[in-house]
Amino acid sequence: MEIEIRKATLESGPELLELYTKVAGISDGIIRNENEITKVFIEDLLGKSIGNGLILTALIESKIVGEIHAYTPDIFAFQHILTDLTIVVDPAHQGKGIGRKLFEVFLNKVSSELTHIKRIELYTREYNKRNVKFYESLGFINEGRQKDKIFVSASEFETPLHMAWFNSNYGRKS
Repeated sequence: MEIEIRKATLESGPELLELYTKVAGISDGIIRNENEITKVFIEDLLGKSIGNGLILTALIESKIVGEIHAYTPDIFAFQHILTDLTIVVDPAHQGKGIGRKLFEVFLNKVSSELTHIKRIELYTREYNKRNVKFYESLGFINEGRQKDKIFVSASEFETPLHMAWFNSNYGRKS
């Protein structure tokens, strides 16, 4: 199984919409539910990530099976940050190292090409110990928990952990 990693383009939209819809439909897939995965949502994340961040796709036999993105907010004080990092892998291809490969290429690109970025931020559910360990294995640190931030229902909430990765090449000329 050959996995190709490449930058997404605006033309990736329809395949990303299909991928995100699949992942939103599984338990612990992503924080968004299926109703929130729309063409406008995909166009927005593509625009922000292509224009002011980084977005990569994983392909097997020319089909997108994974994606990772983050972007810099339009706030001067946050120009050194990539935030809202999201990664999705097709449920049929999870557990095959695609997520790790996407992350490794993503972090390497930030280290070598985006040296104006000092930190990358993401949230993960506190109870999902497997994901927490995965992010820690990539160099992310837990910066704290946000009790009951995630609404599940009127009587159920989840607590995410705020995690960050720091670019050791920050400020160096690329």
